[in-house]
Amino acid sequence: MDFRRIQWIFLIAFVAIDIFLFASFESNNQFTVTTKGSSREATILKEMKDDSITVDDLSAKRSSGYYISSDGSAILGTKTGQLDNQNARYADDELTSTFANPVTVNKNDPKPVLNKLIANKSRVLFGSQYVYDAQLTSQAGSDTIVYVQKGPDENVLSSDGEIRFRVNSKGQVTGYTQTYMHAIKTLREKEATISQKKAVFWLYQHNEIPNNSTIKWAKLGYTKLLSLKGNTVYIPTWVIHIQTKNTGGSQTKRINAFTGTLVKADTDLTNATSSDQ
Repeated sequence: MDFRRIQWIFLIAFVAIDIFLFASFESNNQFTVTTKGSSREATILKEMKDDSITVDDLSAKRSSGYYISSDGSAILGTKTGQLDNQNARYADDELTSTFANPVTVNKNDPKPVLNKLIANKSRVLFGSQYVYDAQLTSQAGSDTIVYVQKGPDENVLSSDGEIRFRVNSKGQVTGYTQTYMHAIKTLREKEATISQKKAVFWLYQHNEIPNNSTIKWAKLGYTKLLSLKGNTVYIPTWVIHIQTKNTGGSQTKRINAFTGTLVKADTDLTNATSSDQ
């Protein structure tokens, strides 16, 4: 049996265990959810308010997603010659480009210009597979505009699939860095995920939301679960961005959207500031 086949056997076994744990967790918690219902939610919201934690209305709607994989191909590096009017180089799984002529954008509404730019195959490789992300752009600061790669049903919230446009003080895009998840495949049938409300509540119950803070946003997307040589597996994850009221500091937390478990390592987030990094 060759080594790659052994790797995939271990991968499938790991995913199967993860699914089993999720099913067990859901079964064990079903009685709690159905019996306590809205009264329990009201209690948690009151506790959060008492702790000076501000949060907007949270959705109780459950979504769905997949285990997905990418083959880790360095395809971007093989196609830099197709790019025009820029100086592009590829290293360490990332393409870095500097435009010959900067592109002027409205930082408050960059989509009209940049959507047209990424649709041009001679300016951005595989650009049609990316979409603008307002929250990550706001988080990144005034010198960066973030586009994320699209995945099955949800977008990718991983540094493995994004475009980060560089913006100078004149409001001009001078170039970008790009990573790309090649040959995305679903590994299993679609499965239900926990709701936004449950993700935030569980994060609070894990004591991962500090007092006197604001939950700026909570969004569902794919982040890295594990890597084997040549292949990486991603799962739906609730990514929750928190800002401290007194200092203005921020951190980003993650909840596994299948199991509801806290993901401690946030190093996969798209270069976000996090207390866990």
